[in-house]
Amino acid sequence: MRTAVMLRLSIYQQHQLTPQPVCHVAYDIEYAGYLIEKANVNAINYDNRYNTQYPIAVVHGVSGFDKIIGVVEYFQNIPAVLRSGNAVVYTPNVTAWDTAQERGEQLLDYINNTVLPETGASKVHLIGHSLGTPTSRYVAAVSPDTVSSVTSVNGINYGSGFADWGVDNIIGGPLEGIAADLLNLTGDVLDALAGNPEYASDALEIVKFMSSEGALAFTEEFPDGEPTTYCGNGANLVNGIHYYSWGSIGTTTNIADINDALFVLTDALGYYNGEQTDGLVAKCSQRWGENIRDDYWMNHLDATNMLFGLSNLLETDPKTLYKNHADRFRGMGL
Repeated sequence: MRTAVMLRLSIYQQHQLTPQPVCHVAYDIEYAGYLIEKANVNAINYDNRYNTQYPIAVVHGVSGFDKIIGVVEYFQNIPAVLRSGNAVVYTPNVTAWDTAQERGEQLLDYINNTVLPETGASKVHLIGHSLGTPTSRYVAAVSPDTVSSVTSVNGINYGSGFADWGVDNIIGGPLEGIAADLLNLTGDVLDALAGNPEYASDALEIVKFMSSEGALAFTEEFPDGEPTTYCGNGANLVNGIHYYSWGSIGTTTNIADINDALFVLTDALGYYNGEQTDGLVAKCSQRWGENIRDDYWMNHLDATNMLFGLSNLLETDPKTLYKNHADRFRGMGL
């Protein structure tokens, strides 16, 4: 009896033990396959980390351009870094000095005749800097079916204190003609260098538009995404369009950047009522829709990584903000 039990136990142990090496090999092969597949998926996801469903158009501000002399970019290296993650990025060039309505019509024409036909997409993400924000808001209002999101970057949403100073001290005064000629000439030269010599600048109208009064009049007509209170947040989703913003404060951010001196001057002259600014726009004026952050230590042009990326070395790299935003849209399936 004891011998029979021992025999059965021996047979049972053999059945339990002998398949184990085979099972381990099969498991190791299966796990190795899983790791390879996971690595491939991770590599694909990394390659497409900024590849949003809809193309991205970065829209320049006043006195702006896409690229001049083939070297200086308004959004310095930002399209390139987004494209490194397979983002589809466009840099439309609209009039350097004109109202958001006029620029918005040019932008809408560019979207309908270039971006959407080339990509086959039905919508576009608009990321507007400075005057590029109301320009983008205009397009979203008049053609909502073609816009997935509008993002305000240091946007002139409630006007600029420096424009207010210009309205009071330049327009209607002895310097009006000289200032208008100089600004119009600057805009015409920039447009020509950017490849659009047919554009005509209207400097006095844009100064009025960028004033607090002009900005408020525009917002009364195009309010989507407007914060419920000054310094507050607005609706993130309006009429199917997502609204975001980020902004900054600070004037002197890099000793090597010649723009810093300009923004020290415009900050000193402008009417800001003690509010912190980026040198041109007050902190809370930059908020629109869902605000991501409004206190990066960057000046107005650091926000686009201009000039040549000479921004604050102790602050977040401006390019990172755009990368994070593209990743945000990708995560949302947009």
